[in-house]
Amino acid sequence: MGENLAGSWSKASGALFQAWVRVNFRHIALMAVKLTGHQVEVVLATLDGWKLEHGQIVREYEFADFIAASMFVTGVNMEAEKANHHPELLQRFGKVKIQLTTHDVGGISELDLRLAKKLDARAKSLVEKE
Repeated sequence: MGENLAGSWSKASGALFQAWVRVNFRHIALMAVKLTGHQVEVVLATLDGWKLEHGQIVREYEFADFIAASMFVTGVNMEAEKANHHPELLQRFGKVKIQLTTHDVGGISELDLRLAKKLDARAKSLVEKE
């Protein structure tokens, strides 16, 4: 009986420790490295509509109306919170401009590219206006 109790305690304390590490060291998993200019160019070639402007990757989406654009912005907010990586955005009627950069590294990182891909997928689901 003692071994079972000890084994259960070990599993429980291990799970608690892992949860504590995830909460207290979340920022470590999100640490980013600034990409080189060449790396940014290579990745931008795979992203439709994104361009490099003033050290940021930028895209403007156009939607059928204000409601569709607002729904997209809500989705952007949800993705940004999940990633703990927040873009600059500007909404004008059916248009939304997104600017991504990683301030912690002073440039563009993998975090920006991952978020760009997720935002593109969200925009397609709202039937982006051609």
